Amino acid sequence: MPDFSESDINEAKRRVFEMRNKASHFVDKNDNISSNTGSPKTESRKTEQKRQVEAENKNDNSSENDNDKSSFIILILILLLSQEGADNTLILALLYLLL
Repeated sequence: MPDFSESDINEAKRRVFEMRNKASHFVDKNDNISSNTGSPKTESRKTEQKRQVEAENKNDNSSENDNDKSSFIILILILLLSQEGADNTLILALLYLLL
C-alpha cells in the first residue's frame, strides 16, 4: 500500500471540502429546507439555503430562455454555413456547442 505524505492528505481533505460546498448548492428541491427543528445557526443556514434555491430557480428560468435563443441562432448559422459550403469541422464544432 503506498505511503501518503501529509501534503497529499491535506490536499485530499481540501478537495473533499470543496466538493461538499459545491454539492450543497445542488440540494434536492424536495428536501425540507424550512423545517423548524434545530438551533438558530441551523435555522439561519436553512433560510440561506432556501434563498439560494429560489435564486437558482429564477436564474434557471432566464438561462433556459437564453439557451433556447442561443441554440436557435447556432442552428440557423449551421444551416447557412452548410448551404454556403463551409468547412465541415466548423459545422461539427457548432453542432458540438448544441450538446
